[in-house]
Amino acid sequence: MAEEKIFKIQRVLFINPFVYNPQNQNINIGIDPVVFRHAGQAIKTGVTFPIGLAYMAAMLLQSGYEVKLLDPLAEPLPLEKIYDASCWADAIVMPYSPGHKEGIKRYVSDFRGKVRIFVGGIASHIHDYLLRNDWADIIIRGEPEEAMVELARQYPNVSDIKGIIFRSNSNEPVINPPRPLIEDLDRLPYPVRHLTNPAHYWDISFFGQPTAWILLSRGCSFDCIFCSQFEINQRRVRRRSPGNIVNEMEQVVKDQGVRNFVFFDETFNLSDKFVIGVCDEIIKRNLNVRWWCSARPDLVRFDVVKRMKESGCIEMRFGIESANDEILRYLNKDTTVEKMRRGIQITKQAGMNFSLQCIFGSPMESEATIKNTMDFIRQMNPLYVSFNVLTPLPGSRLFEQIKDKLNLEDDLRHFDILHTDYPLGRFSSQELSGIIKNAYR
Repeated sequence: MAEEKIFKIQRVLFINPFVYNPQNQNINIGIDPVVFRHAGQAIKTGVTFPIGLAYMAAMLLQSGYEVKLLDPLAEPLPLEKIYDASCWADAIVMPYSPGHKEGIKRYVSDFRGKVRIFVGGIASHIHDYLLRNDWADIIIRGEPEEAMVELARQYPNVSDIKGIIFRSNSNEPVINPPRPLIEDLDRLPYPVRHLTNPAHYWDISFFGQPTAWILLSRGCSFDCIFCSQFEINQRRVRRRSPGNIVNEMEQVVKDQGVRNFVFFDETFNLSDKFVIGVCDEIIKRNLNVRWWCSARPDLVRFDVVKRMKESGCIEMRFGIESANDEILRYLNKDTTVEKMRRGIQITKQAGMNFSLQCIFGSPMESEATIKNTMDFIRQMNPLYVSFNVLTPLPGSRLFEQIKDKLNLEDDLRHFDILHTDYPLGRFSSQELSGIIKNAYR
């Protein structure tokens, strides 16, 4: 009797979720369901590099595995190319995106013979649905890089791999213990960039020019109630060294000719020492790059902003959320309107451009608080503003407060930052959508 062959993982396809329709021979998502829904119009604000998938791909390459990375969100791809790459792979890895639910369902159904792995906070919160309905074989929760390598090495023996959820022989979900956070980020390989075309990734701040996303740190010491990264990082901040960061930037400039960077940290200016260290390293190497970051206005320091500008920073993006102190307390922002005002004034005095991000829909939101926020925006006169709806994203403390009321596999369809099927205050979902559209006028 022939010995049964044990399935092993050697070739892995990483793919961004997309609209999968076998009747359509050209796959081009065109616009993202969240990013391009501003003001009810298809306004394109950029195409983000899938840095999470690229980090996992880099770890596998470093460990001797074969990988491919396809991003139908960034470039038109014929269905044949996606199908061939999927057939080539032993395992398929992708984030779960509620906006692409039906396309994902068709896609994973067509490739049941592969090891189908989902990553990200949403997938881990609907693991029961994904596993029982045969959408997935394994779900990685938390930081995925090390778990991905262990999966490739050990599959199908996964019962001792921390940080995963898998389906048992009896079709029951098994939740393994969580995986410790990666403390030394410098030991991670740089995310792979040669598997995608750099010209396809851009950001509105660089007017459509090729842009590279780079991660300098993980985690944030603040505790905003709506932050979906809270569950993963638990307010733990871990930083790469300035030399390691700028080495990667230098490599991107050399290999891809890209000089525009998005610093993809949750909050870049938590530590003045770290910010100055990165800026000094960029200046020392005379990189001649441009970059922007997300930051808190209440942590702004004049000399630090000047150094940022000298090193190539063209914009700071401030999540002010609201110009009402009661709402800020509810959101657990640990700041006040006056502190934010002072920080923005310092930013202006340092000659730095800035943009603002706001969130409408808190329980105490009213016509008056919305007017206050809009008045504050006009007074501050930012480069531009983005408006979003307060959404209980999976992984956030806000989500934990209401998750028992949700039918997750259905209700998550519109759980993005411009829509929510569960308004938390006096305004309905439809009214909040109208408020956002009016705010952009």
